[in-house]
Amino acid sequence: MQSLDWNDLRYFLALHRAGKLKPAARATGASETTVTRRIRALEQALGAPLFLRGAAGRYEPTDTALRILPHAEAVENETRTIRETTGAAAHDIAGTVRISAVPIIVNRVLVPHLQALARTHPQLTVELVPDADNLDLFRREADLALRFARPDSGGLRTKARKLGEMAFGPYAARAAPPDDRDAPGWITYDDARSGLPQARWLDTAANRPAATRTGLKVADAETALEAVARGLGQSLLPRMIADTDPRLRALDVDGTERLPVRELWLLSHADQGARASVAAAVDWLAALPWR
Repeated sequence: MQSLDWNDLRYFLALHRAGKLKPAARATGASETTVTRRIRALEQALGAPLFLRGAAGRYEPTDTALRILPHAEAVENETRTIRETTGAAAHDIAGTVRISAVPIIVNRVLVPHLQALARTHPQLTVELVPDADNLDLFRREADLALRFARPDSGGLRTKARKLGEMAFGPYAARAAPPDDRDAPGWITYDDARSGLPQARWLDTAANRPAATRTGLKVADAETALEAVARGLGQSLLPRMIADTDPRLRALDVDGTERLPVRELWLLSHADQGARASVAAAVDWLAALPWR
């Protein structure tokens, strides 16, 4: 077995996460040729193939690749920790933290408060990923994820911390007619999101006598908020966000159907705790006015 070049592990991780050469090269700042060459060198050092090229040019990990993956990620994480610990000792936290959340949280909560984090840690780079789907923390698609539910998978590899709760309520455009007889119809969610608490409430509300539906269905609350603000209908929105938007007004409800309140959880990979950059981001997120 040849000697192992630890630097080759970052090319291995990049290809494993991206699945294709071009994005892996972009992630490492190298050419596709370099990525291929470094993967081959790592395979020679280990004496086993790490990837098999499958359909559509994707590189699928072999059993050997999956066995060394957690060790390669541990090396990556320890390298970051060493680098960031040096920065922290100089009172200068640096590095990059990738935070994933649904679009309405990113745009209406994180972005408005981001300047405070930047003032405290000017060398810290934050990547915000507005995504309604769950990114894979274990493939390092995100360092931190904000979710409306505690994870039911991940086990000891996942750390979960409850940040607070978000109450939902019905809203219409401020310019919409206040008379219920002239109220716009309900903006509901698409079939893929029909199981969400706010989607179920809207479906019940839209089925009541004299209630109507609009011809619009949405996939996330951010789209619903903008549609409501533009007078396209009424919908259920997070109160902590909708109450601060002057384009919206809250609607009265008859109380027959309990309004949903959703827990907000912060998820991270269990081995991220020692990274100064992640710790700084966690402290910032925990201090935000969740309610």
